[in-house]
Amino acid sequence: MKKKAIVSIILNTLIFVLVSFATISMIFNFNIMSRSEEVRAFTAANLSAFKYYTVDSNVFGGLLALVYIFFEIALAKGKITRLPKLLHLLRLAAATGLTLTMLVTAFFLIPQFGENWAILYIDNNFFFHLTVPLLSIITFIFFEPDTDDISLKDSLFGIITMAIYAVFYTINIIAHLNSGNPLKDYDWYGFLGGNISNALIAVPAMLLITWLISLGLWIGNRKINLKK
Repeated sequence: MKKKAIVSIILNTLIFVLVSFATISMIFNFNIMSRSEEVRAFTAANLSAFKYYTVDSNVFGGLLALVYIFFEIALAKGKITRLPKLLHLLRLAAATGLTLTMLVTAFFLIPQFGENWAILYIDNNFFFHLTVPLLSIITFIFFEPDTDDISLKDSLFGIITMAIYAVFYTINIIAHLNSGNPLKDYDWYGFLGGNISNALIAVPAMLLITWLISLGLWIGNRKINLKK
């Protein structure tokens, strides 16, 4: 087995293990870094946390990492000659979603939390908001082989998880309007700022940002693979 494939398997195993640990900790409200009530209030817990894109994108990325490991082992053993294009596209979508999660935390949520910003990187959030996204970026750009069949237009596939979530998020807000205005409990990210018409700007903007992230990951991977 090639050294690059071994490193890839190690990184993907780490991603799967960290996501599994963070998800289990979240569901059972188990905190390893802090047990203060202030921290617990800002840490996603139990099954209701699956309403957050952060959690969904991490679980998706973790499960996909596990699937990828089996395909890489099959490739190393000669059972397949190359990885399926669909797997590469799903990996691009997962890496894109996780990168988006990391950037939204850093540039949108941190300013809102002010001096309490460190809470966003405590307990399961340390893995969801930082560690797993960074590992996914590194893995896709440097250790994703045989991506020469992914074209520029295929980079649009990277927005798929955000597009699905945007539909769910918007419908959920519309279903719980108060006198025509979004309720904070349902616009939990605060993207609409209390005005439903802002969805006409927020949704396209998020999709555009997501595609730019996908494009950046695609370009990064292409540059690394061209150096082979």
